Amino acid sequence: MNRTTLFLVICLNAVHPVYAANFHDMGNIRQQVKQFLYSFPELQRNNDTVIKVNSVDRRLKLAQCEKLELNLASGSRLLGKVSVRVVCNKPKSWSFYVTSHISLFEEIYIANNSLSRDHIIQAGDVYKSRKDLSKLAFGYITEPGELIGKQMKRHIQAGRILTPSQLRNPVVIKRGELISLQSVNRGFAISMKGTAMTDGAVGDRIRVKNYSSKRIVEGTIIQAGVVSIGN
Repeated sequence: MNRTTLFLVICLNAVHPVYAANFHDMGNIRQQVKQFLYSFPELQRNNDTVIKVNSVDRRLKLAQCEKLELNLASGSRLLGKVSVRVVCNKPKSWSFYVTSHISLFEEIYIANNSLSRDHIIQAGDVYKSRKDLSKLAFGYITEPGELIGKQMKRHIQAGRILTPSQLRNPVVIKRGELISLQSVNRGFAISMKGTAMTDGAVGDRIRVKNYSSKRIVEGTIIQAGVVSIGN
């Protein structure tokens, strides 16, 4: 570029300047998105939350906005990948999406050793470890009340994350077991013998064969060896 050309470029820029102030600051948008996500009570309740807002393409030239409106994209949840819609209505209308990733860390339960099918979980069978919940697709357990005393549905190996789908209430009635059938009607309780047709835990509904009438009825297990067929 010779001196004449350089002088011409300088003059043109002086006549038609491109002011950075005419465009909205992309860094400011990222900061507002982060503040918007941190404002949700679900995230404020957890002290171990990390939000990473992805970079915005700086080639994107958007007119300076008086006030931005931010909304979660439809279907987004506050964990893992999340999209935020950034909207400007004036002086010029424009909108686009900013993606972020929310990591929520919490202490969850892990199997301390191999746990066999039908094993009843005890405190020594598990330990807690800090994990990123956004990476756990199959659930997790954080409270001991959801775990201790439960029965394994299937075998799992040591070091595996325990999930609600792996557990059930302990079986208290076995198929073929002689049990007590209780029927309550208008304040009167009647007890009779029956045979369980399936296994079951407290709260399960199972089929029972009445020992005397040979009829098959359905009832709810209320405790070990007892099934209620009343109202």
